Amino acid sequence: MSGSERVFEIERAGEVLVIEPLGDEATYRYFDIHNESNRVLRELDDAEVKGVVIDLSSVPSLGWVMTSAIVRLVRSVDYRGGMAVFCSGTEINRRQFTSMKLGHPWTDHSSRSEAVAALKQAGDRDSQANQGTDEA
Repeated sequence: MSGSERVFEIERAGEVLVIEPLGDEATYRYFDIHNESNRVLRELDDAEVKGVVIDLSSVPSLGWVMTSAIVRLVRSVDYRGGMAVFCSGTEINRRQFTSMKLGHPWTDHSSRSEAVAALKQAGDRDSQANQGTDEA
């Protein structure tokens, strides 16, 4: 892997971070996936990040190394009370997540924009619910 090549593309949409794996261990070495997932974890350290979209459009299937890296990223947000969804997953990806019991609470969306909108809508509901308890 060259110094400028990335394993994950990252895009920020307000409080939502969109993470797109660009391959798996068939494309990248374990070491590269691990190092790049650490880079993404540093991005997730930003307290303003409330949600994560995992965009699977570039990976028709995931090996165990990439899957475990994705789980690690999502758990990082989950532990802070954030939410995660995935989008553009193939049937193989959906079956894999279901068999690993990762299909819930992670929801699948057909597009990146739909996934980002779902997270923003959920965040708005949470904010309104918190305002209600703050006023009580």
